[in-house]
Amino acid sequence: MFCAKNSSTESDSSDNISPVRKKCIRVIDDTSDDDQLPEPWLWQERRNSQKIWYYTMTSGIRAAALRQLGGSRRQLDVFNLIFDDVFWENIVTETNRYADQIRTNSRRTRQIDDSWFPVDSNEIKRYFALTIIMAQVKKPRIQMNWSKRAVIETPILRKSMPLKRYLQITRCLHFANNNLVANKLSKIRPVIKFLNQQFKEVYIMKEDIAIDESLMKFKGRLSYRQFNPSKRARFGVKFYKLCESDSGYCYEFKIYTGHDKINRDDSASESVVKELSESVLHRGHTLYIDNWYSSPKLFMTLSFNYKTNVIGTVRGNRKHMPKDLCNIKLKRGEYAIRSCNGILAIKWKDKRDLYIMTTKHETVEMTTQGFNRTPKPNCIREYNKGMNGIDLQDQILACFPVMRKYMKGYKKFFFYLFDIGLFNSYILCNKINNGKKQCYVDYRIKIAESLLENMPKPYYKERRQLSSGDMPERLHGKHWAHFPKHIDPTTSKLRPSKPCKVCQKNKKRKETTWECKKCKVSLHLPECFELYHTIVDF
Repeated sequence: MFCAKNSSTESDSSDNISPVRKKCIRVIDDTSDDDQLPEPWLWQERRNSQKIWYYTMTSGIRAAALRQLGGSRRQLDVFNLIFDDVFWENIVTETNRYADQIRTNSRRTRQIDDSWFPVDSNEIKRYFALTIIMAQVKKPRIQMNWSKRAVIETPILRKSMPLKRYLQITRCLHFANNNLVANKLSKIRPVIKFLNQQFKEVYIMKEDIAIDESLMKFKGRLSYRQFNPSKRARFGVKFYKLCESDSGYCYEFKIYTGHDKINRDDSASESVVKELSESVLHRGHTLYIDNWYSSPKLFMTLSFNYKTNVIGTVRGNRKHMPKDLCNIKLKRGEYAIRSCNGILAIKWKDKRDLYIMTTKHETVEMTTQGFNRTPKPNCIREYNKGMNGIDLQDQILACFPVMRKYMKGYKKFFFYLFDIGLFNSYILCNKINNGKKQCYVDYRIKIAESLLENMPKPYYKERRQLSSGDMPERLHGKHWAHFPKHIDPTTSKLRPSKPCKVCQKNKKRKETTWECKKCKVSLHLPECFELYHTIVDF
């Protein structure tokens, strides 16, 4: 089972970086959790007497995570903030356990080949590095990635791991003990708990946050599979996500398994919002939600009891909504307002009627922005911007997903969660480097390269020991080794020299007449030559 680290106190303002300016329009006295909510819903056509809460946190990467990084800003070190040793060791333990269960179960028609040997954390990391590369260089079948045909060859996969071993690990890949109590998510539950806690422990979100759902494409057999014709995938499994509006950082997620209700007095949508936002309440966040979640009761509860500002679209027929607002006929660009219990309800006519509620605004202010000069209510512009984070994440994850087709649903869940964690580490890397953004594709490739470079390659049985009649071992180096040679002479210089690559990086002005025959890089012999070929940061 995963064992997550103890989280630091979230209210400690020194436990983070990247300070964000605190916003508040009006100073409000605190309201205790057990305050009674006002009961009557008397909507009136007047300005809203709103409560706007302070944002009490300072967003950024937590101090504990920064201490773990030290002075390093490399992509792999940031990646390890999310996927630490606990994560990899659990996969190693459960994969080896599952392989033993397959081998000892005589009823299985497909047994593991006798060449199977237990995996370790280094080999698992190399396996995931190859999986990331295969997502970038897409081919119709896995076997084609190991092909030697020149037109489709990807040599790095063949050099890093035999195809047979990759397929063995894929088949045995496991994340939980099968002997424990089973439920709908039991085979992936340890990963869900670990990542949900890990995402919170390394980062504090900015003020604007959003809750929405994503649909993971899945056409297999599952009792909680969804059909949504408005989504591109249509068939799939629904994920609820709490994300930062600005970056799309996923702070917490939940997989829908057929029921959402926790408290029988709440609707399913209210239960989802309360469960996902539990860890960020009483901080003064501004939460953005769409019309499936929104209701006057939920808005009042979040504002009065949990000190959270809320803005969201709403359905006109929701319970406690003003009935007369629905009956008003508007022309395009017109709006009508009602207020009650600190909530402003707005009906605005664009191409169709749009209903929106807010606990943050006193009245409607029409504004224009960008190329579209059509006036819009300011709360609608804020809502569109606030809901952007989850859409941004979904768009990026859909481009090069590590996830692919699997017969087992829990494996597809795992790789989808791995994609979310990889994207979160990319956001952290950009924030650590003070906003110097790199392309997400480049980041993924760099992670795969770093994992392959830093994890030693196991000895595979496919590389058999040489017999006495084979080529001597001393001659094997011609296929892979690096050798020094003098820099080729030119017409003007018989013995030319160039700046040493290692010395140049260490800000030393020294030249050499030697270079690496394979790398074509000038290097001093022997120290600089050895450093360049053995150390990542030479």
